[in-house]
Amino acid sequence: MPRKLLLISCLLLPLLTAWGQGRDFFVNGTATQTNDSCFQLTPDRALFEVGSIWYPDKVDLRNSFDLVMEMNFGCKDEFGADGIVFGLQPVSASVGSGGEGLGIGGISPALGVEFDTHYNPNRNDPVFDHVAIMANGTVTHGGSGNLAGPVQARKNATNIETCNSFPFRVTWDAPARNLKVYFDCELRLDYTADIVNTIFDGDPLVYYGFAAATGGLGNVQSVCFTFNSFEKQLADVTVCPGGTALLDVSGGASYLWSPAAGLSSTTAPSVEASPDSTTVYTVRIFDDCGLPLLDTVRVRVAGDSAFVKLGADTTLCPGESLDFDVRVPTALYTWSDSSLQGPQVRVSSPGIYSVTATRTDIICTAADRIVVEQYAIPDFDVGVSDTTLCSGDTLRILGVYPDAQAFVNGVAFDTLDIRTPARYAFTLEHPCSTQFDEVDVDLSSCRDYYVPTAFSPNDDGTNDTFFPLDAGDILRIRRFTVYDRWGGVVFEATELPTNAPQLGWDGRVGGLSAPVGMYVWTMDVDFRSGDRSQERGAVQLVR
Repeated sequence: MPRKLLLISCLLLPLLTAWGQGRDFFVNGTATQTNDSCFQLTPDRALFEVGSIWYPDKVDLRNSFDLVMEMNFGCKDEFGADGIVFGLQPVSASVGSGGEGLGIGGISPALGVEFDTHYNPNRNDPVFDHVAIMANGTVTHGGSGNLAGPVQARKNATNIETCNSFPFRVTWDAPARNLKVYFDCELRLDYTADIVNTIFDGDPLVYYGFAAATGGLGNVQSVCFTFNSFEKQLADVTVCPGGTALLDVSGGASYLWSPAAGLSSTTAPSVEASPDSTTVYTVRIFDDCGLPLLDTVRVRVAGDSAFVKLGADTTLCPGESLDFDVRVPTALYTWSDSSLQGPQVRVSSPGIYSVTATRTDIICTAADRIVVEQYAIPDFDVGVSDTTLCSGDTLRILGVYPDAQAFVNGVAFDTLDIRTPARYAFTLEHPCSTQFDEVDVDLSSCRDYYVPTAFSPNDDGTNDTFFPLDAGDILRIRRFTVYDRWGGVVFEATELPTNAPQLGWDGRVGGLSAPVGMYVWTMDVDFRSGDRSQERGAVQLVR
C-alpha cells in the first residue's frame, strides 16, 4: 500500500556518544541512545516517524573504511515497517522522508544502503525483505538511482523482522572504488564506481550514519556499533628502551596480532608490546562472521632506558593491600584508576590496573598492567554432625574447595569414604585462613530392637500389652503375629508401628483372657540396614 511522505527539517539536534567512537553523534527525530554502543532509531509506533544518527565529522572517501554493526528490525513481519538505511551524505542534519522513504528519501546528494522490510509495489519492491544500494534519496527500484540490487537481505530467508540482531558490514576499498555489503555473514552486494565524482560532484568529504522510518506500520528498529575503522583504535606510541606499551582493541570475536616479537600475546584483545626496536604491529580483528578487520600501530623505541613493572598477576586476601613503586626519573604517571596518583600507590580492591610513565625530558613512555583478584574464603563445613553408620555403609565427604586443600587427620583428600568408626579431624588450608572441623563416627548393625520376653495383662497399668520396641532401626513391620503352643494365631497386626503399646496384644483371644503360658511370635520387618528379615521369639504370659 502506498504511504504518505513526511519531510522533517529544522530539528533540534542533541549530541549523544556511542561506544567505540571518539566523537558524538547528531541524533535526530525519534532516535535515542539505549546503551554505550546502541541506538534505537524508531519506536514501535505507526506514526510515519523518522530517526537518524550522523557522525558530526566528515570522513574522506579517498580513504578505505570498514564498518561493522548489529542491526535489529523488530519483531513484526507482515505488520512491521519500514527499514533501515546506512547513508553517506554531506549534510550532518539531514533527515529524509518517512514511511517508504526510509529516512533517506529525498536527500541529495547521497548514497544509501537500504534494508527495506515492507513491500511497496509502487516502488517496484520485491516481495521479500531486501537490500539495495541507492543514490540521491531514491527509494524506487529500477531507475538510474538504483545502483545495485535489490536482492534478498538474508541469503536463505525472506524475512529479517525476527526479533533477532543480524551482523551488517560495509567496506569501501578506495583505490579500487569498490563497495561491498555483507549481511548475516554473507556478501550480498558488490558495487564498483567512482562515487566521489558520480554522486558527490568530486567532493570526497561526507558524513556517515543511519536512518530508519515507519509509515502506516511500525517496528522497533535499532543499530549497535561493533567496529568502526573511521575511528582508529590504536594510536602510535613511543616507548623508552626496555619499556612496554599497552595496546587495546575491541569489537571482535577473535584477534590475531603480528609480528609476534615483543608481544605478550598474539590472540588477546589487550596485549603488552615490548619491542627491542621500532615495530609496526598489525592486528586482525575477526568479526562474528570470521571476516578480518585490520588496525595497525607503530611502536617507536627511543630515548633512554626506562621501564615500569607492576609484577605478576596476583590474588589478595580480603583486607590485604598491594603496594606499587614505579618511580622513573622525570616522569609523569597515568593510572587506569583515576583515584591513583604518582609513582607510589596502594590498592586493595580487585581489578585490572595499568600505569603509563611518560618521561618529560625525552618524551617516551613505559607502561605495565596487572590483574589483581581477591580470594573468596570458603565456609568450611564437612556437612556432617557426629553420626553412626550401619555396618557396610559408607559416609562420603567431599573436600574440594576453591583455592584450598582439605586434610583429614593430616592427609590431603578430595573425596573421603568413611567406613570405620573413629574421630575424624578435618583441616582446610586456604591462602587466607586455616579452618577446622571434626566428626565422631560410630558403627552399628542398624538392626537393633527389643521384644519383651514376658508381659502381665492384668490391667494394673504395667506390662499390660505385648509389642515390639526400637530406637529407630526398624523402618517397617510388615506383619507381627503371636501363636499359642498348638500353632493357633492369637494376635496378628500388619504395618504395626514400634513403641505403640496401645496397638500391641492385650493378652485376650476372642475377647477372653488367654491362659498363662508360653507363646511364640514372628515379625516380618524392614531394618535401617536395608535388610528385610523374618524375626521370631517367645514370650511368657503371666498374671
